[in-house]
Amino acid sequence: MWYPLLALVACSSAPAATTEFFGPLVEPPRGLAKIQPGMSVVEAKGLLPELREDHGGVRDKLVLDSGVSDVRLEVRVEAGTVAAIVAIVQSKNVRELLTRAWGEPDISRDSLGQPEVTWSSEATGWKVELDCLERNCLIEYEPYHVLTSDFFGAHVVPPGVLGELKLGMKVADARRIAPGPIDVRGGMSTGVDGVRQFVAIDDKRGVVRAIYLNLPAHARELIEDAWGKGAQATEPVGKTVLVWPDPTTGWRATLRPALGMSHDLAFDHFLPAAQLFGEQPDTIDAAPVLGLTVEEVKEMFKTDVVAGGNKTLVLTLLPTEWERTATKITMDVTGGRVRELSLSIPFKAHPAARDTLFDLFRAKWGEPRSAMYDAKLLVFRDAQPRVEVREDPDHDVWKLEIRH
Repeated sequence: MWYPLLALVACSSAPAATTEFFGPLVEPPRGLAKIQPGMSVVEAKGLLPELREDHGGVRDKLVLDSGVSDVRLEVRVEAGTVAAIVAIVQSKNVRELLTRAWGEPDISRDSLGQPEVTWSSEATGWKVELDCLERNCLIEYEPYHVLTSDFFGAHVVPPGVLGELKLGMKVADARRIAPGPIDVRGGMSTGVDGVRQFVAIDDKRGVVRAIYLNLPAHARELIEDAWGKGAQATEPVGKTVLVWPDPTTGWRATLRPALGMSHDLAFDHFLPAAQLFGEQPDTIDAAPVLGLTVEEVKEMFKTDVVAGGNKTLVLTLLPTEWERTATKITMDVTGGRVRELSLSIPFKAHPAARDTLFDLFRAKWGEPRSAMYDAKLLVFRDAQPRVEVREDPDHDVWKLEIRH
């Protein structure tokens, strides 16, 4: 890849860049340090009025006169949001210039194993990556702080404004909360070294589909310092992942392998099984609907309830700890009132949860007995509501029926 010489020349009579142009500190030149990824174009232009729009080429961008002949300064833009700050340099000695200005670079390899040349400064809060491609070199400036366990906090919750989002949220609502991550589809810097934030969108439905961070390989140890050891689980595709469900926040984090040596840390909401069932033997805390009229149920849950047939309703709740899809409770209706509930609680992803769930049932309903007509059917409660539980070993789920 290369850029035409004319596109790089800020002023044909201007001198070439020297160490003075880049300055003694690791940070963007000519006031660009005021700009941060995630800002709106309006905010960026307000902080640096010298920025001007340039819609030429394959991407939207703001440009700033560099004052030198061999450097083009760009603020790259996606959907009105600052995505990146770069300098395109046509010079064979740019690495030498930066070394004289900032000292020897860090030489490492990125998540794909490719060489990476960088300079960083905790004092200025910036990191610079140099990538020379054929005739030109690309310098990218990113906000920078060292990644530590403090970044993850004491409880499982996405960082910053991501923690205010929810899966399934309408894009318009999500954009009001986190316009940067919503609009920059290729991921955006968090300001912490090696950590990029992503909000994936379901374009057909117009809702938030996923919230996740891309992390360097060593992040697992830092996550475990913050949250403890993750529980092993198996995803539907057969991959083993680590999961941290946090009942105090309602967020669940899943660490899975990503591109190269990096990892993705995905966040979603869940409903702990203990909260779903509660402690009272005559009701399910998350769905206290037995005996209610159809109208009362619809008023209680509004859009979470749909008709499943002439005599059934289906209530959709968040998944439990070890399930990725929603928990669905089918309600049988007789005489206009809910008379029976049926639901399945999976544990296939984490087999140890089988016994944990069984203990939860016993704590709520007491010791079960086998049904006279079916030894595999466990009756936990004979009084109303009657509670029957059956294990489905072929699918690794507990199936429950609760009825008046």
